[in-house]
Amino acid sequence: MIIWVLSLGRIVDTVIMNPPFGTRKKGADLDFLSVALKVASQAVYSLHKTSTRDHVKRTALRDFNASSAEVICELRYDVPKMYKFHKKKEVDIAVDLWRFVPAASHQSRNT
Repeated sequence: MIIWVLSLGRIVDTVIMNPPFGTRKKGADLDFLSVALKVASQAVYSLHKTSTRDHVKRTALRDFNASSAEVICELRYDVPKMYKFHKKKEVDIAVDLWRFVPAASHQSRNT
């Protein structure tokens, strides 16, 4: 997993991440998204499996209080066999690159 942050204070401006897809531990990607939305003041960019698109959007808006959740790019992600639990030599996965805006960021721009 990669997380890069640009900070101008206590809370970071932007989180860019490639969380685990939640295939081995169901919901792992959403655990990362929840934390990212709590620490980012402007935006979170994150990769998630395309097959979970509706669930990711609904969860971000309803449960994690994001003011917006938008797929900005659809990609193919080739995952090579890296761990013992991987069964295939490689797997091609359809993924979405998302841009989430934390609710506090949206409110501060409108006041």
